[in-house]
Amino acid sequence: MSRRFAAVGFAVLACLFEYLINALTGRTSLLHRINVLHRWSARVLPWLGVSFAGHGPVPAGGLVVSNHLSYLDILVFSAIAPCAFVAKREIKSWPGIGWVATLAGTIYIDRSRPDNTHSIQPQMAAALAGGVRVILFPEGTSSNGRQVLPFRSSLFQPAIENHTPITAACISYEIEDGDPAVDVCYYGTMVLGPHAAKLFGKGGVTANLRFGDGAKVFSDRKEAARELYEEVNALRNQPATLASGAVRV
Repeated sequence: MSRRFAAVGFAVLACLFEYLINALTGRTSLLHRINVLHRWSARVLPWLGVSFAGHGPVPAGGLVVSNHLSYLDILVFSAIAPCAFVAKREIKSWPGIGWVATLAGTIYIDRSRPDNTHSIQPQMAAALAGGVRVILFPEGTSSNGRQVLPFRSSLFQPAIENHTPITAACISYEIEDGDPAVDVCYYGTMVLGPHAAKLFGKGGVTANLRFGDGAKVFSDRKEAARELYEEVNALRNQPATLASGAVRV
C-alpha cells in the first residue's frame, strides 16, 4: 500500500510540474489543462490497483450528467476522456488532489448555499461554450450506489440557455473480496484518510463507466432533470458490455 501512495504522490508532483511548464509556455487554456489531468488519471489508476472501462459512445462535448459514488469518480471520468468538473467546494482543500483539481479548471460549488448554484453558472456556460465536456453530478452528494438520488435541476440551466446537448452517464464499481457500497463508495460521515487507506490496501477494483446512446438538447431544466434521471437509472441496470469505440484499461 505504501508503494501505491508513493506513486500517487509522484503523480501529483509530476502533474503540478506539467501545469507549471504549460503556464510558462502559455498553454493555459482549459482544454490544455484538462488534457493534463486526463493523461495522469489514466496512469495513476492502474498504480492504485484500479482498472477502468468505458462503455458506449463518449460524447464529443457538452454536459454529461452522472450518479456520484466516490472520489475515484473524477479520476475515472478523466482517464476515459478529457473533461472538466462541477464538484463540491471541500475538494479544493484536499492536499495534492485539490491543487490538481483546481489547476484542471474544476468549478467548485458550495452545497451549503442554495444561491451558489447561480454564481457558478457563468463558469459552466463558458466551459461548455469552449467545447469542453463538463461533468455534473446532479444528485448533489455521493451515495452507496444502491439507488440514484433525486437530481437537482438548477445546474442544468447553463446547458438549457445555450442549447447545449446533455448526455447521461452512470458509474459503478466492483471490488475483489469486498463490498463496493462500503469499500469503494465514499459518502455520509466517512473520513477520507482511513477510507482511502483501506481501499488501496485491497486493490482489485474495477470501474465501469456507461454512457447513454446519444445527447439531447432540452428546453426546460426540470424536464431535463426528470428525463436524465430515468436514463441514468436505466444505464445503472444495464450489463457493462464493452461497446465499439469504448476503452478498457
